[in-house]
Amino acid sequence: MLLLAACGDDLKGTFEDEMGLTSLTFHGDGKVVQSSPLAAVEAEMRYEVDGDRIRLTNPEAGTHAALVLTRIDDDTLSGPMGFRYRRKK
Repeated sequence: MLLLAACGDDLKGTFEDEMGLTSLTFHGDGKVVQSSPLAAVEAEMRYEVDGDRIRLTNPEAGTHAALVLTRIDDDTLSGPMGFRYRRKK
């Protein structure tokens, strides 16, 4: 996955996919950590917010590759192929 710079402290918190396989923890400073307990993988990325679009980039992968999420509401993000991430309470 990927990263960029960010704004929007309202993204602070952890969002988990509906199957519980992947989580995204937004730190509100342009940094997001993607983790997958099943695969025992963790990657720190960057994010930037443009309206309801959140663009994640990984500096190690270059600036051309990005994961784009759409904010559905304050607690729900939509990703590729219909994946949904919900804010963990």
